[in-house]
Amino acid sequence: MRSPLHVPQRRDSPAAVAGRQALSQAEGVLLDWDGCVALGDRPLPAALRLIRAHADRVAIVSNNSTHLPHMFAALLADAGAPIASERVILAGDEALKRAARAGSRRALVLGDSRMRAHAQSLGLNLVREEADLVVLLRDTRFSYARLERAVNSLTRGARLIVANPDGAHPGPNGRVTPETGALLAAILACVDPDGIEMEVIGKPAPGLFESACAVLGTGPGRAVMVGDNPHTDIAGARALGLGAIWVGERADLSIEDLVER
Repeated sequence: MRSPLHVPQRRDSPAAVAGRQALSQAEGVLLDWDGCVALGDRPLPAALRLIRAHADRVAIVSNNSTHLPHMFAALLADAGAPIASERVILAGDEALKRAARAGSRRALVLGDSRMRAHAQSLGLNLVREEADLVVLLRDTRFSYARLERAVNSLTRGARLIVANPDGAHPGPNGRVTPETGALLAAILACVDPDGIEMEVIGKPAPGLFESACAVLGTGPGRAVMVGDNPHTDIAGARALGLGAIWVGERADLSIEDLVER
């Protein structure tokens, strides 16, 4: 039997070496949150080391739609890896900002009370019925009644803004956390998708990547995205011309592999 000392270490694989080199050369390092930087609200030790190593070039780019940027910035600061809240780009916050710019008179926001309060602070007039705009976030109290109000507003001509298309994301202890895309599937089961005007804000759409590059003062061709979802993080980044590094249980790399010793 071979000694454990002879077992190859993943961090020294060609993919790990190439990943670390790509990060060291990039002007911008974009990191996904759920399943990459953190599980639940708990930042991962390897991710914290990675953020510290590239602190002046890091932005968080997440499809999260239950938190606001200053909350993630505070979590990272408490964990000893501070970044400015302006460098935390979240789909929920961006979706509500997009809704505020849309000039809606009556908006139905499907999300938690914190996000609805944020929507009001941005100037949105929130209603329960007969909305001209529906904003879909990850609503942990989504119900039949909320579904019914949303689909009836949409069938009467309301626009739909969706924070993100993710069906789920990794949670603590191997659990699965249902996401906004699962709620979107319920809505689309009740309406003609071709008969509504829908805009998706989060990855893989380009908006979050572009906002992160702008706040870092770089262009997509000089930035790298690190994420665990090949369909949103990786495909979205590559479509815009960013470098992309896939990490996670299904990938060849982990966050640990990208941290220099």
